[in-house]
Amino acid sequence: MPLLTLKAQIHAAPEVEALLKEAMRSATKVYNGLLWHLREAYQKTGRVDLSRKGLNRILKGLPRAKDYYSMSVQLTREEVREAYKAFFALKRQGKTRHQAPGFRRKGYLSPLRYVQSGFKVEGDRVTVSLGTGRKDGVRQVSFRVAHRPGVQYERVRQLSIVYDKLSGRLEARLTVEVEAAPKPGKGRAALDLGETVLMAAAFDDGSAYLYSGRGLKAVRRYWQKVRANLKRGSRRWREVAHRERLQVDHLLRQAALHFLRECARRGVGEVVVGDLLGLREGLDYGEVLNQRLHAWPYRKLVEILRYKGALMGIAVREVEERKTSTTCHACGKASPSNRKHRGFYACSCGWRAQADVNGALNIYERAFQVSPVKGSSGRVARPVVRSFRLGWHGVHEPKREENPSRAS
Repeated sequence: MPLLTLKAQIHAAPEVEALLKEAMRSATKVYNGLLWHLREAYQKTGRVDLSRKGLNRILKGLPRAKDYYSMSVQLTREEVREAYKAFFALKRQGKTRHQAPGFRRKGYLSPLRYVQSGFKVEGDRVTVSLGTGRKDGVRQVSFRVAHRPGVQYERVRQLSIVYDKLSGRLEARLTVEVEAAPKPGKGRAALDLGETVLMAAAFDDGSAYLYSGRGLKAVRRYWQKVRANLKRGSRRWREVAHRERLQVDHLLRQAALHFLRECARRGVGEVVVGDLLGLREGLDYGEVLNQRLHAWPYRKLVEILRYKGALMGIAVREVEERKTSTTCHACGKASPSNRKHRGFYACSCGWRAQADVNGALNIYERAFQVSPVKGSSGRVARPVVRSFRLGWHGVHEPKREENPSRAS
């Protein structure tokens, strides 16, 4: 069965919320305790013991490890292992600028994770274990969750309790099994993600869709200007950042849903997306543009596509997209100079196309080993392109009412 992750709000009594937060602080203490012992060993010997047996010996000496569920403690251990393994992998690649995993700040609310056991979901009521070794004797707590309606699932495989810094609320992430929806068909499509053009889609009949990202850029630019006059991390700053995130998520879902509905109408059962992981690390367009590219919500868009696609029976997977934007789809020649200006690709072989569509066609051919626009003559035809601009009802900040006492 396909697995989906549901985001849900937690509605808990104040005393229950306090217990959950205290357990999350304990998880931070355990995480930092493990890191401290590993860092000490590394500084003294240049080596660390990342075996589970070795880490379990450290855990026995950490008093806060008894303050939350034992299996969740083991998952905290796995977080530390993976962080150090990633650090050593980078060192082996010669990337010495990366530092050893850092400590989490005091009071940080680390996620509480439950896999297969330690929790029970009955309707909208969730009960989680806090372990049997707590000094206060509290072994479990219950709370209510609310997620988007209309999602039918068989059972919950995993549960995470996280703290959202922007909204200031505890949230649940439920990994659930859903019944596999029938595929709309055997058609295929490819997506090239970008900034000004949010999505360039190439379909197997040679047509292409462009989804404008200008509305998304306007939303982000507006709220960035509002935040520029606020103290970072303040309550007002978090409120503004939270509002920006809601609007950005709305636009991403709007684009993803339109595209997937078009896929379903065309009988598309598989979509490939260019994988941007690691691609932006080698780019240097200057401080301002680099910041924009690294903050652009590519990963969020892919998650929405995969989530909504699974509900519609459409498989979404990623493929490596390096050099697809600079390679001519007609002759295969790779040349950055072929991108004459924003949005236009022209090759000496005579191929002319919208630059993002050219990239989407290359992703399609790389994933499926066939060109969606090559006819019986063997020549590549220019695709028929349609453009879509996402609508938005405004990004302005609502005016605050004056204090009644002052108005009088």
